[in-house]
Amino acid sequence: MLRNRVRIRAVYAAILAVSFAPQSEALTIDLQYPSSPLFSTLHDPVAKAAIDAAAFDLSTAVTTSLSAVTTDAYSGSSGGAEITFGFEFKYRDPLSNTDGHIIVPNATISSNVVNLFVGARNLTGNTLGVGSPGLVQLDYSQFSGGGTNPNGLPGAVSIAESKAQAAYKRGSGPVIGTAMGSATLGNVSADIDVDYGLAYGSISFDWDSNNNGVKDTDTQLSTYWHFDHTTAVAAGKNDLYSVALHEMLHTLGIGSSPTWDSKVSGTSWTGSQVQALTGSGANLIVPPTMMDPIGSHAASGLMSRRISDGAQQEVVIDPNITTGQRKSLTELDLAFLRDIGHTTVIPSFPSLPGDFNGDGDVDAGDLTTWRNYYAVNANGDADGDGDTDGRDFLHWQRNYTGTLSIAAVPEPNSLVLLLTLATALISLRRSGGRTISSRFGDHG
Repeated sequence: MLRNRVRIRAVYAAILAVSFAPQSEALTIDLQYPSSPLFSTLHDPVAKAAIDAAAFDLSTAVTTSLSAVTTDAYSGSSGGAEITFGFEFKYRDPLSNTDGHIIVPNATISSNVVNLFVGARNLTGNTLGVGSPGLVQLDYSQFSGGGTNPNGLPGAVSIAESKAQAAYKRGSGPVIGTAMGSATLGNVSADIDVDYGLAYGSISFDWDSNNNGVKDTDTQLSTYWHFDHTTAVAAGKNDLYSVALHEMLHTLGIGSSPTWDSKVSGTSWTGSQVQALTGSGANLIVPPTMMDPIGSHAASGLMSRRISDGAQQEVVIDPNITTGQRKSLTELDLAFLRDIGHTTVIPSFPSLPGDFNGDGDVDAGDLTTWRNYYAVNANGDADGDGDTDGRDFLHWQRNYTGTLSIAAVPEPNSLVLLLTLATALISLRRSGGRTISSRFGDHG
């Protein structure tokens, strides 16, 4: 779920040439629109193009290989007992204001495909969109079995479970949930538990900006949403492309799966892919709340490099979006995906010694990065020796591209001297500008 935020701030981003490691076949996000129009006849062509673009960009970056599911019935026999049980898909109805669900009785799907159903409806409060993966559940109409020995039932169920789980986990990706049930033969019962992965999902966008329970007019929608992903986001508007990208990440298991939950510890993240970029998992996840006991988003304001150009921006999967701005995928968004079982492209950015935050210049922001990681990890490493130390500071000093007049500084003899200089420079940098921020919606 994504809520909106108003923030006025300056962003300075240098365009970098970004290369990617060789990739396997991209994931296919198959978008389906069950209602017409989605928003309105006037806005739909541009709105759907933005949603399609978000799906294309995400599916290009995610290379998870998902096996086909070719049957929805699985059998097992053991010790004189046999059983067959079947499955069906279930996903949240994107058009329902009461969170109704749609059942897909034939629970099969092609390889490397995730089906997403997209709609618009009244979303309360400041919520711009909601997205979730679909479920797999037992279809009791397909149950059959019997035999001469009820004591063989647990073994028969175990065999059928193994077959079904191998199919519905689809070979890779996160575990989305567990289909549960039970079977009885004579006086013997056996539980059925089948873990499953990605297959279906849905996304709903808000079309009621003033929360009066009535769909907005075309004029209200055009004031509320920025539909065109090919133009800069207008001031005060919410970028549909950015919201679509955020909700699609939820449909792929980000903040919405047991695999995600297993990596969250309070506000810390335990996944190795993210920690390799940040140096620590601390304070990377939103604090738990009554409505969200296991944080389902990255921490608000968490920054990372865009994979498109290396510039710094908030990660897509933090809980808010700034009006008038657009988000695209970042290094950390992809690292979170890898930590929950996906495979992704690996962005590679040109290196400028001293550009520790990857924004294409060497300035006080990089000094802050160097200071934060001094003697902690290699995130402030400019000389390639695998750590962050005083020698890296000298590279920063020599390559400084900012506007401050900096006198030559001799080889530092202590961390105290370095941190004193760092503090002075940061104070100068901050005195030159102001950030004004007002929130009108916190995610829960």
